[in-house]
Amino acid sequence: MVVNVVAWLCIHLGVSSFVSLAPEAFVKAFAGLYRVKRWETRAKIYERLGVKKWKDRIPEARRWFRKGKTAAHLRNPSQWDLFEKQTNRSELSHWLQMFAAPFFFLFNPPWAGWIMVAYAISFNLPFIIVQRYNRVRMMRVKERVFSR
Repeated sequence: MVVNVVAWLCIHLGVSSFVSLAPEAFVKAFAGLYRVKRWETRAKIYERLGVKKWKDRIPEARRWFRKGKTAAHLRNPSQWDLFEKQTNRSELSHWLQMFAAPFFFLFNPPWAGWIMVAYAISFNLPFIIVQRYNRVRMMRVKERVFSR
């Protein structure tokens, strides 16, 4: 039990640190992952999930690393590129953390390994959803500004 907690702590902090310091080229290598999908804008899936109501209740690593900007900076066009890069890094970090879950099958019984997989998904998915929600919001702001 303690081993799992320590391992997850190391994975969360280690992957977050790595991605925050990784060269831009590394983050761009996963560009397909960040592209806004048609169903994300047309179906208004994030509004249906109520993301706006709960997104501020989850912790932000940005505060711990003292890096990045909040979504409030979307009003300032000079911050758009920085914010987009930040959402990309954050989303990548959470995908990579999730993909570490199979590691737990090495030192746990199968049932516990599956619990670790469930934990990885349930912990990281809300963060991924928030990053994608913010990216769609940013896209809508850009469209409004550039359509004028």
